[in-house]
Amino acid sequence: DLCSFLSFCHYLVLEAFVGMWINSFIMAVNCVECVKQRCLSSTDNILAVLAFSRFCFLLKTTLQTFCSTFYPEIYYLHSVFQAFRAVTWFLNSSNQWFAACLCVFYCVKIANFSHPLFIWLKFKISRLVPWLLLGSVLFSLFSSLPFLNAIYKIECNDFNSSLKRHYNAKNVTVETSVSQVLSICGTGFSMAFTIFIISASLLLFSLWRHTQQMQNNSSSFRSPCMEAHIQAMKTIVSFFLINIVNFIALLTLLTNIYQETSTASIACTIIVDACPSVHSTILILSNPKLKKTLIKVLHYAKCKR
Repeated sequence: DLCSFLSFCHYLVLEAFVGMWINSFIMAVNCVECVKQRCLSSTDNILAVLAFSRFCFLLKTTLQTFCSTFYPEIYYLHSVFQAFRAVTWFLNSSNQWFAACLCVFYCVKIANFSHPLFIWLKFKISRLVPWLLLGSVLFSLFSSLPFLNAIYKIECNDFNSSLKRHYNAKNVTVETSVSQVLSICGTGFSMAFTIFIISASLLLFSLWRHTQQMQNNSSSFRSPCMEAHIQAMKTIVSFFLINIVNFIALLTLLTNIYQETSTASIACTIIVDACPSVHSTILILSNPKLKKTLIKVLHYAKCKR
């Protein structure tokens, strides 16, 4: 059991490092672009902030794995355990909201509607992006504060002769207020989920209407506008599916339904850490600038080898 748990820790750290490299690539490309152009587009701003948030999340995972494996007497201290849970939800919630902001930006910029509010948003969305990102951070911070309160209660069930605790996942009992976790996480996720649904529905309706116009005019179906609609829909659908899987796995971990060494808990941990990397990879492959830069980097590395 100990060998398998250590193997899992090694795999988890490796997975986190791969994810950090992927998100570091996105941040590096946008930083170079910012130095060259002295400014970034709204899309690049959102991508850079999202990549930084995911980098911090995976760095937190590495630190948490190291602390829980080699220093369990520190990790299972009440304040430390709560802090890790609060930071986990803060960074994960931030990731969800930044991704939602990206979906809203795609929807407003690509979809075509004649409603005055939508037209106003199309012209003002670039100025609103920094405020949307700041609001996402503040909301995530506010929703993570309850994890520092009375959600978790930790008890160690094993003592030795010198009355020092033996800390490990098997003899530590974590009592969790499941109702509070569900209410906090459910509220935050449902709001981001609603934004995903609205953005996807508006884009789908705009794509359908554009297709009808193309049919009536007997035009080519491979127009740039339709390509933009389809690419945005693919991105939003990937956001949607990955976030659902990620949320279910994260909720399982935060409620402590299973022990940390159980197969279910290990599987959920792997899923939670893999989702940011998978999503960031999709963002790189769907972004022409990032994809082109990645090809150059891989070609340069191949030539050096």
